[in-house]
Amino acid sequence: MPGKILAIIGKSGSGKTTLLKCIYGLEDLQEGKITIDNKLVLGPAYNLIPGHQDMRFVSQDFYVLDNHTVEENIKDKLAGYTDEYKQKRANQLLRLLDLTPYKSLKAITLSSGQKQRVAIARSLAEFPKVLLLDEPFSNLDLPLRDKIFTYIRQQIKKENAAVILVTHQPEEALRYADETAVMENGKLIQHDATFTVYYQPKTKNVAALMGRYFILEQDDLISAKVKLSKNQTYIRPNQLQIVETKAQAHIQVTVTNVFFNGYGFEYFAETKQGNSVYFYSKDNTIQIDDAVYLKVKWY
Repeated sequence: MPGKILAIIGKSGSGKTTLLKCIYGLEDLQEGKITIDNKLVLGPAYNLIPGHQDMRFVSQDFYVLDNHTVEENIKDKLAGYTDEYKQKRANQLLRLLDLTPYKSLKAITLSSGQKQRVAIARSLAEFPKVLLLDEPFSNLDLPLRDKIFTYIRQQIKKENAAVILVTHQPEEALRYADETAVMENGKLIQHDATFTVYYQPKTKNVAALMGRYFILEQDDLISAKVKLSKNQTYIRPNQLQIVETKAQAHIQVTVTNVFFNGYGFEYFAETKQGNSVYFYSKDNTIQIDDAVYLKVKWY
């Protein structure tokens, strides 16, 4: 998947981190094989120093050289380059990760969030063929994450590289990943374009992992002419649009509660069958107990 970002999501203990370690060569495979450029990736049973030279792995432990400065940590990953290039590259990454004010500080004096940024900078110093990220952004705010992924996106296109991101946050998969793989109990449940995994989840568990949803049943529909596959379908709140008339609508609901989320309003409602429905609107004139007609946009 050159030029792509793949997200791997799943509940804690589903095997996400173990899979990433196997890909990098930190764990031995019990079966199957992993290759990069048609060459086998071997684990610690075969390599004195585990890990693969064409990959970089940013773990949850964000390894750094504690007794070296932030700048030295970055330059450490640029062996073989000229001093001029090392300095230029270090300056680029210091700016990217908002680390310039700390460049002369030893890593041991930094906070967890700052160390995390140093670990990311080290992994990006010489961009690898495959960049493995194991929940590396837990201490970073959203604008910085967006900034980093914008840079990563540019680099993987330029270098024909790939990124595998392990995350337990569906928002990260939706925001950054071209493709998403869902793991459950060590098994791959679904692997598709992120858009497909979100709007066409194969199971209830996949639907839940990717965010808020509800199950729309055949009996909820106003018209019997519309047929749902398997008599139910997983619907995201943003797939519902308020319409004026029953003739335009797929379902009719009664509003039970409303919340303001900063972008608009989240409405909780029930169908005539008593099934829960969620929908969004910029309109704040809808009241509790109001009847609302909704049209579904299927993907």
